[in-house]
Amino acid sequence: MLSKYNHKLLADFINKSLKEKKVVEKVAKDVVSSLIETSLRGVDSHGIRLLPHYLKAIDSGRINIDPNFIFNKTSEGTGKLDADHTFGHASGALAMNYALDMASENGISCVSVFNSTHFGAASYFSLIAARKNMVGISFTHADSLLLSHSSNRSFFGTNPICVTFPVMDEEPFCLDMATSLVSWNKILECRSSKKEIPKGWGVDKDGLDTTNPNEVRSLIPAGSYKGFGLSMVIEILCSFLGGMPYGHDITKMYSDPIDSKRNLAHFFMAIDISKFQPLDDFRLRMKNLMNLVRNEPRADYSTPVLCPGDPEKATFEERSKSGIPLDSETEKAFKKIANNLKFVLESI
Repeated sequence: MLSKYNHKLLADFINKSLKEKKVVEKVAKDVVSSLIETSLRGVDSHGIRLLPHYLKAIDSGRINIDPNFIFNKTSEGTGKLDADHTFGHASGALAMNYALDMASENGISCVSVFNSTHFGAASYFSLIAARKNMVGISFTHADSLLLSHSSNRSFFGTNPICVTFPVMDEEPFCLDMATSLVSWNKILECRSSKKEIPKGWGVDKDGLDTTNPNEVRSLIPAGSYKGFGLSMVIEILCSFLGGMPYGHDITKMYSDPIDSKRNLAHFFMAIDISKFQPLDDFRLRMKNLMNLVRNEPRADYSTPVLCPGDPEKATFEERSKSGIPLDSETEKAFKKIANNLKFVLESI
């Protein structure tokens, strides 16, 4: 049985951990918000379990704790944001808000972010847009982990895409997916918990399917060559428009020296629905569409038909009440940090 912790207590703990490292408030607030929301939604691979790694990255100098953000508006609907090597959670949120401001005037906008770091879950940024009644689209590239089609090794990253739409009387529709079947952090979760992985998740150094998470060197693309092709498109949108490295030249999150800068790029889009259709009409049609999908006949009566984001909505509601579970390795790391901070971190 995993220990569970109140999400508000965890938010205070993460905030104090960042403050102890002198991370400025304009950055820390989005890191805390993103990590807590992501874990509440059940995406543990990109949630609070990453805190110990981020703290090490701060100590090494990889992550800038007090960035000088520079936004260059390149047209009425486009812009570029220099993240100054700070947390991607903060630079991404700032970029999406710039995109929302421009979209409210022009209907649609795009912002490229460069000189950034890992930004956590892409859903965090797209949901900012949907909760302001706009379409939100988020991309990032990542270090080379996705098995190239017909190759035995990786070239592109797992490069995720997230698209959100506002919905009447419920939380937004949210499709948040990597271009691999699972994220690399999911493999790391299985390593730490000493669990085998299913076939079809990853391959070893020879490009052969493996169930041993310790042998995984590349992740299998979602949809075979289609996932590989989509990853390449996202790489171009991020790396080329942001002027950042691509492929094997991207600094690896874990295996490269932790004092080396990541030089990551992200790409964000916002669409003002009201410039195309009456907002309430759109939101109501979204609600009706999602309910029609949910009411489709089941192949197995015990397994409901769901829309993208439905499992995360249910997990968010459950964990908001019962707490966020921590695996033993993360709990041990948190307890060590808490002791150094003299912070009382008790499970529910």
